[in-house]
Amino acid sequence: MWCGTVPALLLACASACGAAEVDSTRIAAAQARLRELAQLAEKSNPKARALLVQEAAALDAALPYPVRIAYLRLLRRTHADAGKLREAYAVDEQVIRLAGLENDAVQVALASLGRVHKLLNDNDPAAAMALLESLNAQYQGLGNTEFTASADVAYGAIYNIMGQHDRAFSHYLRGLELVQRHPGLWTPREPDLRLALARLYVNTGAPAKALDTTRAYREARGAMPPLVEASMHFMDGRAYVSLSQLRQAHVSFGRALALARRNELSWLEANILGNVADAWLKEHRYLEAERAARAAIVVAEAVVEQSAIQMAYANLGFALFGQGRILEGSMYIDRTAAELRKAGAMLGVANMLAEKGAALEKAGLYKQALQTVREREGILETLAIERRDKAFAALQEQFNAKQRAAQIASLRQENAVKDAEIRNRTLRQAVTSLGAALALVLSGFVTMLYRRSQRTGRRLAELNAELAHSSAHDPLTGLYNRRSFVERMRQRDLQAGERRSGELAAQAGESDDCFILLDIDHFKRINDQHGHAAGDLVLVEVGRRLNEAVRDSDMVLRWGGEEFLVYSQGVTASQYPLLVQRILNAIAAAPVVLEDGSALAVSATAGAVSLPAAPDPAFGWEQAIALADRALYKGKEAGRNRGFIVDAALPGQAPGDELELRLQLVTPDMYWQPAH
Repeated sequence: MWCGTVPALLLACASACGAAEVDSTRIAAAQARLRELAQLAEKSNPKARALLVQEAAALDAALPYPVRIAYLRLLRRTHADAGKLREAYAVDEQVIRLAGLENDAVQVALASLGRVHKLLNDNDPAAAMALLESLNAQYQGLGNTEFTASADVAYGAIYNIMGQHDRAFSHYLRGLELVQRHPGLWTPREPDLRLALARLYVNTGAPAKALDTTRAYREARGAMPPLVEASMHFMDGRAYVSLSQLRQAHVSFGRALALARRNELSWLEANILGNVADAWLKEHRYLEAERAARAAIVVAEAVVEQSAIQMAYANLGFALFGQGRILEGSMYIDRTAAELRKAGAMLGVANMLAEKGAALEKAGLYKQALQTVREREGILETLAIERRDKAFAALQEQFNAKQRAAQIASLRQENAVKDAEIRNRTLRQAVTSLGAALALVLSGFVTMLYRRSQRTGRRLAELNAELAHSSAHDPLTGLYNRRSFVERMRQRDLQAGERRSGELAAQAGESDDCFILLDIDHFKRINDQHGHAAGDLVLVEVGRRLNEAVRDSDMVLRWGGEEFLVYSQGVTASQYPLLVQRILNAIAAAPVVLEDGSALAVSATAGAVSLPAAPDPAFGWEQAIALADRALYKGKEAGRNRGFIVDAALPGQAPGDELELRLQLVTPDMYWQPAH
């Protein structure tokens, strides 16, 4: 099965196919050729792609399955990097068919993610999300890192398009962490995730961070493949536009455009031209904007790049608006809005209507502007209600799923016990039976007992599951409670006792357990101004966001009132700030929508402490949480919406003692604020 890069797979293929009927010389030649083409693709994707298509027969037909899969995956990558998405999706279908014949579930799962991106490219994020959820439920049990990371990238792309940027950010960061821990993954690649994060920063109004992201990657990597370099310059241009530094934006766009044209990256060229038109619009240079938009339309329609087509037509409409050609411009703008509406991208429709309303107002068409603004407000109100309903539905489904899993496990255990009892009873009957009549009577009696035990077992399992869940979870948020956390810590202490010697203790010091205590800022004010129902809604939503921001292996619990605790194992010193920042981002990046449709800004303050996996018995988790509590209140004194990490503590010293803590400040890099 595929588990690394093309060269790594091919090097292992000869031993895996030693008994194959295909001539070993041909296998070796195919391996060597694919390695050459993989290296060529990094320097000149068009040449590598052309050669892969030309040499399909030699690299595919009659060769062992691992070599054929390696060929198809490399071909798929070169198609995607060239913007030939239809061809890339066609290769996905080839992989699904071939891997299906070989019962290779990993390859089927990975190629099926291409269908998700196809739906997304067709502007159908709802269908893409439905398919991704289905694939994730079907294949997450494989434990394949490449599938997990690729699924996170797909989730991030969908949430980004849907405007749920906090969720997109969380998934992209999880994907990046996996890629950094497993640098040999074939996909996703680190520059893809860096660019996705930079794009997200631009979309969420933090363009300076986007520039920092691309600059840091360039400095760390030096020379880059043309596609990566062009994409980095393109993203810089978008960030400069957001910063209104338009001269620098055109310089970056120019560099990106030259690289895209030189390397036949037509899909990227179309997107660059669309953004060039957008930059000219911001400068009110409408003739230049019209020329760039029309050039973008030609290239985008040639490669069927839907998002670029829509952007180009919208920019063309606004360029015509600026020249006073209102009727002609409205035609292009309404066309784009209709396509977005058809695809269910209602946030995009709302954004389009906002720009149209401003343009109509500037043209003095106040009646049409008012109608447009009202239409946009209706869409935003509907979106707010849908977002709230989806949040409640997701929380309920999560609760139900956990409850069903517990019921099933309990039922299986009870039935296994009953089956064993019945088998033993039946065996004794057979041995001691004195006649057919007696055996028949006993059999009927056992059957009656069995059916009764089944009914009793089912009900008992239901009651046990309900009791187990309620005893371990907070009834409002569905998160773990203190009781379940104390039990987890008891198990941790038992395990730690086995590690407190020699080499294991030294190894445990490389990564620690992290305790993050959080308190919702100004929660009393929320209850006082909006009522306790609104406060409960905020608690539920914050709990949901915390669960989404951390790993499945982490523990999120309601510590009490408006306080939450996150317990995360295996965290290195360099990961502490990223983890705390990701949690603060998850809470503060988007408003909580209340029952009346109003948007409420919510943030939290955090205090974090780490402990070695095998801690000193004199300084355990209770002392760690006490220190985290002190760090939290330092954060409140410093202004809230931030976190303090205890960089240094004195093991063995009681938490009540007065000691000077060395604290590291962490602040959220994206948070929502209401418009003024």
